[in-house]
Amino acid sequence: MVNDSKHTTFIKHLFFSGRNINMALAFVLGLIITTLIMDFPQFSKPVAQSSFTIAFSHFLAYLTAQLIELAGYTVSLTKSSIMFNQTNGVYFDFGCLGYRQVIWFIVFMIIIRGPALHKLWYIPMGAIVIQISNVLRAAIIAIVNFHSPQSFELIHTQGSIWIIYGTVLTLWLIWLSMYEDINKQNKQNLLN
Repeated sequence: MVNDSKHTTFIKHLFFSGRNINMALAFVLGLIITTLIMDFPQFSKPVAQSSFTIAFSHFLAYLTAQLIELAGYTVSLTKSSIMFNQTNGVYFDFGCLGYRQVIWFIVFMIIIRGPALHKLWYIPMGAIVIQISNVLRAAIIAIVNFHSPQSFELIHTQGSIWIIYGTVLTLWLIWLSMYEDINKQNKQNLLN
């Protein structure tokens, strides 16, 4: 027979503890803010057309082309387009710049509990790691597209997306684990 009070306590802790509510709030607000910025033209259009975004797309295309060439392929680069030949290539569209994932990560990190001093280095470092995973993702998409153009849509929308979202999730989990360790150390220092 199952003890109902243990299940009730577990459910209360899972859904109603301050830490879990804070994480859920951070997750949902991050989702809402990224949706507003990325999916509503009144917000996304000025961002997409900004000189920073245009320069950033060229920079990511350059890094991706370098990675593809490091893998042994020859490509040509024109602004944000990476071409294997005249008819086969990829380009960095606004939605491919990793903005959604970086914004979601930053909003989550701002809202979630933890020492502000540590957030000052962890947030920029996390944004860089997310962009590195985005470049890796783009290189994989480009190489798959070169070998199997009919697989582009599948690898672009389903397969490779797990790389960048997996990176965001891993960064969140590392922070949550690190924050718990910092709290334990602070409590231990207070006791000594």
